[in-house]
Amino acid sequence: MLKKLIAGLVLIAGCFIGVSYYVSMPVVDGVHEDQSVVIAVPSEALTFARTDRALILVTAHEGDSLRGINLTAIHGDDATEDLFRFLEIVGASSLWETDAALESFSIDELIQPANYSYPSVAAGTNFREHAEEVYSDDPPFLFPKLVEAGSWNQTVPFVSRLDFEAEICAFPLGSIRPNEPRPRFGFVLCNDFTDRWSLVREIDLDEPLGRTGFATGKGCNGCLPTGYLVVIPKDPDFYRSISAELFVNERRLQAFSLSEMILSLDEIIDKALNDADMLYQQGDNTIPLLPSDHIPKGTLILTGTGAGVLFKPLNIWGQQFYLQAGDVVRTQATYLGHLTNKIE
Repeated sequence: MLKKLIAGLVLIAGCFIGVSYYVSMPVVDGVHEDQSVVIAVPSEALTFARTDRALILVTAHEGDSLRGINLTAIHGDDATEDLFRFLEIVGASSLWETDAALESFSIDELIQPANYSYPSVAAGTNFREHAEEVYSDDPPFLFPKLVEAGSWNQTVPFVSRLDFEAEICAFPLGSIRPNEPRPRFGFVLCNDFTDRWSLVREIDLDEPLGRTGFATGKGCNGCLPTGYLVVIPKDPDFYRSISAELFVNERRLQAFSLSEMILSLDEIIDKALNDADMLYQQGDNTIPLLPSDHIPKGTLILTGTGAGVLFKPLNIWGQQFYLQAGDVVRTQATYLGHLTNKIE
């Protein structure tokens, strides 16, 4: 009898482990191939980068270098030290047809091109296939991303059950207030790294999705690298033409297009303004979605991720399903360059 019981338990455990491995199989596959980075046509969108000595209007990106107009050499340090101030002073319209001598820059010189506000606002399960893979039938939800924006090539500290989420982040060039005209938006590539163990440990399934667990799990130190290119388009729907991919150790695990978003950017903004004072649990503390009744200039708005993340409810028990120390995560997107982040 005891042998049968043990055999039954072993069989159940084996089935559970087998199912965990099955649901953890990649939903997309392939390997990374070096390709030229597509830069948006200047008549449709302006692309900016920055070094510690120059604000750059980018015109081309090949391999590990880019070419563009050194705006600091033309307008001076005072005008170009902050992207938002520069656009207020010079105006985007004057740059659509800018014609000046081009300079070359190594991407190793590039730093964060804009100073983003803290905290960020993120949309969860905003892509149907991602919602399905984590077994969520709830509508998209919002939560605060409580970590400072970091560099495109920063290391990400290792934690148990560390996961990735390739994201395209929008940010307003001016503050967004209820019942006022919307400002123009810029876009930058991001990666929403997540401490899934903390998220699962703190989540309360009796509460609406996003209100518990997410503020902590999504707020791990160093878990918001942002890109070295920002794009400011003319057409407010330009972002729907952006596609993103993510690779771990050169193996492709995510590939999706922003045309697949459930909530549009405008709908995310509307929801954020409506839910501005909604409280979210972070450990023993509660915090509102927004620090005030409006969305400050430069706030990163994470629009959601596609299918292919590591987390599945059935594999949370096993660290082998998640990122390991030494892994290299490459995130890339149309018009927005790439991120390279080593887990250490």
